[in-house]
Amino acid sequence: MWIAAFILALAGAFVPKPDFRYGFFMIDTLIHLALFAILAFIPMIFFRCRKTTFLLAISMAPLGYLLENLHVMVTGSNFDTINALANNLGVLAGIAAGFVLRLKSHYQRKRQS
Repeated sequence: MWIAAFILALAGAFVPKPDFRYGFFMIDTLIHLALFAILAFIPMIFFRCRKTTFLLAISMAPLGYLLENLHVMVTGSNFDTINALANNLGVLAGIAAGFVLRLKSHYQRKRQS
């Protein structure tokens, strides 16, 4: 699932797309938010080592910025600050959701012991 989300993020960086702007909450922005939440969430739940987990999850934020810059270079469009912000908010949401799930599983294991 992580690889699929990563490929979708790469495809979005290199494929010129039409404007999907409908008010402030644009579909494109919501897609950015969801993809980067998935990219940050999956390492949070699949790795046991906390340092590795947080490093992998937080590394999605610079990746999002890099992909936004690649999108500008490849398509020639303007840098979209809202999409870059949505990438970072998605990373934070994925980390928060993964952290909550890790805490929940930790306390369930503790209760069973």
